[in-house]
Amino acid sequence: MAVYLAIDLGTTGCRSILFDGSLRQIADSYQEYGLFTPRDGWVEQDAKLWWKLTLETAKRVMEKAGISGNEIRGISVSSQGITLVPVDESLTPLCNALSWLDVRASEEARQLERDLGFRWMFTMTGKPIDPAYFLPKVLWLKKHEPEICQRTWKYLMPMDFLIGKLTGRCVTDHSMASGTLLYDIKNATWCGEILEKYGISEEQLPELSWSGKAVGKVLPQVARELGLREDCIVGVGAQDQKSAALGVGLTEGVMTISLGTSGAISRYWTEAKTQGDTRVGWCGYVFPRTWVTEGVINTAAATLRWLRDVMFPGADYEVMNQEARAAQERGSTLFCYPYLNGPSSPDNYPDSQGCFYGVHLGTGRGDFALAVMEGVAFQVRILLEAMDAGTGVHTLVLFGGASKSPLWCQIIADVTGKKIRVLETAEAAGAGAAVLAGMAAGDFLVNALPCVACSQEYAPGELLGAYEEKYQEYRRLEYKLWR
Repeated sequence: MAVYLAIDLGTTGCRSILFDGSLRQIADSYQEYGLFTPRDGWVEQDAKLWWKLTLETAKRVMEKAGISGNEIRGISVSSQGITLVPVDESLTPLCNALSWLDVRASEEARQLERDLGFRWMFTMTGKPIDPAYFLPKVLWLKKHEPEICQRTWKYLMPMDFLIGKLTGRCVTDHSMASGTLLYDIKNATWCGEILEKYGISEEQLPELSWSGKAVGKVLPQVARELGLREDCIVGVGAQDQKSAALGVGLTEGVMTISLGTSGAISRYWTEAKTQGDTRVGWCGYVFPRTWVTEGVINTAAATLRWLRDVMFPGADYEVMNQEARAAQERGSTLFCYPYLNGPSSPDNYPDSQGCFYGVHLGTGRGDFALAVMEGVAFQVRILLEAMDAGTGVHTLVLFGGASKSPLWCQIIADVTGKKIRVLETAEAAGAGAAVLAGMAAGDFLVNALPCVACSQEYAPGELLGAYEEKYQEYRRLEYKLWR
């Protein structure tokens, strides 16, 4: 039996997952790590833990599954993006990694806008100028920690770092590169003009390669430590949302919705139209001449979790579902704008905050739970409209915490008017990494890739018309609140 090891390196934890050739999950092992916030706007991480926990979880998952390392044909990585770690030639981190959540480089972002302009940068890279991205962080280090930059061999992201530790080569893919503001998205190269302007050499960045390409065999010392076969191949991975999209079968007619702590909605394209609408960012995808637009809901399932902790202490999500369904049946009119962490795309109202509207003496906690589910569903529809998904898109594949609630799934189907498919595994990003490992090992062909099976489908139902009216009212009120 062919077995593939997927390393899913998230924001707060590392998970190793074993999949077979049909993308059936065999076993997984997960370990958390922390974030450091030494100052306002600073969010850091110990990059050494990425490698330590990769080794620990990989060993544990093989033990858990009762599988020898000799059975693993390939390894690949699904990773958080944007996060920056400078390393020396021995791949030793020279400081804590600057997380994608870190926004200390606000002045550097303003300098980029003065130097290059928002419109030019978006057309070139597909991204707005924002301090969260990779380039402003590099410029911050150059200004505030020049001695670290003098010792830096490579500026890496988490996936590049792990691939370097596995193989000795620091390689990234086009979906990870898309989060740097150093990437020419239409020509699929590092942007020489930006590199030259800011004194960054291409040699200081990881090699660019397409996802699923073989980087090489695991280093002998890694093979020995994990008990892997000497010819185990490491494949180029992808940023976690793009890896998940691959694993669940993103195509021109099928969009993906990840609704975990945050939300990400992705659409597949065969042309990068970055000269147009700037409300939704563009990313390189895993294969040549393919791109995705990705809209973000900063706090999706996180809003429901917050509500659970505040209004449903000691209760589980099933209780929330039951009370929300009762509120739906009695025609609740409460609205929720789930901006608990500030603006979300595509409108990015600068003054937006989390808001419930329409509370009265008869409002119960079930109304609040329903309002959160509906509010997130409305945000999904707003993003679908911004990505011109009204025509040509017939199915939305949903994964993450929201997919566990039949009520929430049905609400999304009714609000969007699209068929919803729910996966049989929660580990979509890991499944995508397993596909890329199988490609690197030569087992999967690009035109015949496996994808995760679905366990449930939801079609728009009898509430479709009612939700159309409620959505239009939701949008009218939103304009009044923040425009």
